[in-house]
Amino acid sequence: MCRPAPFLVQSGPNLRVLACAWLGRAARAALALSLPLVLIDARPARAAGPEVAELEYDRPAELSGCPDEETFRRAVTDRLGRDPFVRGASRKIRVLLTQTGATLTALVRVEEAGRARGERRIETRSGCGELASGAALAVSIAIDPLVALGLPAQPEPAHPEPAPKPAPKPASKPASERSKPPAEGAERPPQPAPSSGAEGTISRAFMRGGVRAWAGVAPEISAGPSVGVGYQHGLGSLALDGIAVLPRTESVADTRRAVAVALLAAQLSPCAHLADLRACALFTSGAMFARGEGVDDPRTGTSYFASVGLGLGYSFFTGRFALTPIIEASARLTTTQLTLDNDLVWSTPRVFGSLGLEMSYDVSR
Repeated sequence: MCRPAPFLVQSGPNLRVLACAWLGRAARAALALSLPLVLIDARPARAAGPEVAELEYDRPAELSGCPDEETFRRAVTDRLGRDPFVRGASRKIRVLLTQTGATLTALVRVEEAGRARGERRIETRSGCGELASGAALAVSIAIDPLVALGLPAQPEPAHPEPAPKPAPKPASKPASERSKPPAEGAERPPQPAPSSGAEGTISRAFMRGGVRAWAGVAPEISAGPSVGVGYQHGLGSLALDGIAVLPRTESVADTRRAVAVALLAAQLSPCAHLADLRACALFTSGAMFARGEGVDDPRTGTSYFASVGLGLGYSFFTGRFALTPIIEASARLTTTQLTLDNDLVWSTPRVFGSLGLEMSYDVSR
């Protein structure tokens, strides 16, 4: 005897039309506003003292108008309130200045105990002052991220050492010598580079792909790939990803009947960045697919899927590549019930989440 065909998808208690309108407004607002989240990279205090690093500063001859190494060191020292540079330190920071046409570039690379820890590229057309200022900020954050918040990098010592006595002032030269112009061909003392008040910013376009393990999207634990593109400017970024959840099956007890569930969706994620950390708002919209199994007339049903949530990630940079573990938690705006022969098989939970691993490639130059 033939069994009746399954009615797969029934709408839950939420009003779909209101949910769609709400999600559309939220997504448009996300495009115009950056996420006001700030993360603090909590580092355990070291008994040996404040963070230090060894600096390698490479300024080619054609950029002789840019700040020299001594001037650059002073700029970082002024930001941190102390001199963080120690020769032979396990952390090494390399700064390379280059010029391509009218674009000036500062490449900041960080190594820890011989292993690459990250890389930042700063570009500007506003002159050496802005370029050096941005590079000094990047180096300062690599040494102590708290400088991005304007907080003191280290507490003042309880018993500061007495300041060294000032050196005696040299005897002033006679007025006739002071007014004498330098001899023909004599080397003039280096002039400080003009300073710009604007801070350098990090700008990069990237593409990325990854895999995620999901809990609550489909029956049991499910998995699926993701692929997307994005753009970062300064401490904010915006990315658009396509995500898929591979089918998982929920069976009716003591029968061969079952429902297979899969998902296809797009995810918009505005993020805030601090060093290698990021925090993102997640706006997801797509379709959930369900198909009956173990029945004489299997059918496929489709239900609208919409959710909002938060995600955290930490990136490990090596050259243009970055590997980022991510964790996300979201709440559905609509719920769905799946039935076979009027028997409830599975209801979508209100809250779901994922763990993932993402690989990105910096395509900007």
